[in-house]
Amino acid sequence: MFVLVAWKHICLPKAEGGLGLYDIKARNNCFLAKQLWNIHLKSDSIWIRWVHHFYLLDTTIWKSFFSLRDRLIDVCGGQQAVLSMMQSWVTITKPFLANAYEFLRIKGTLVSWVNVVWESWCLPRYSFILWLALLGRLRTRDKLHFVDTDVSCVFC
Repeated sequence: MFVLVAWKHICLPKAEGGLGLYDIKARNNCFLAKQLWNIHLKSDSIWIRWVHHFYLLDTTIWKSFFSLRDRLIDVCGGQQAVLSMMQSWVTITKPFLANAYEFLRIKGTLVSWVNVVWESWCLPRYSFILWLALLGRLRTRDKLHFVDTDVSCVFC
């Protein structure tokens, strides 16, 4: 099977040249960060009370929590910096998970052609083909490998 575009590139927002799909790993880390924040606040939910009551019974969940915590500490430079960053994620304009996802996702550079490719009046299949063409991933040269073609021609 031949893959045209890498998954990490597909998960970028459309403004950065991707398809705008969610990165599942970053999304999972957002939910873990939200639960870490609730544990830090000692939120009065049933789940948090259960965690405080039974502590470390399910080691896989706790490994994920501690792995994320250690990664955030490495990126931010300390526990206080992580707490202040998570405090800044609690805003009125955007929910906690949206801010956490924006921080934890893979970043790309903004592209200038985003408004041309993703026009609202354009059919999605045409937008997708144009997107592949702009990324240089159309398989036209692969289909013409037996013909002696001019390499400077973008259509061959």
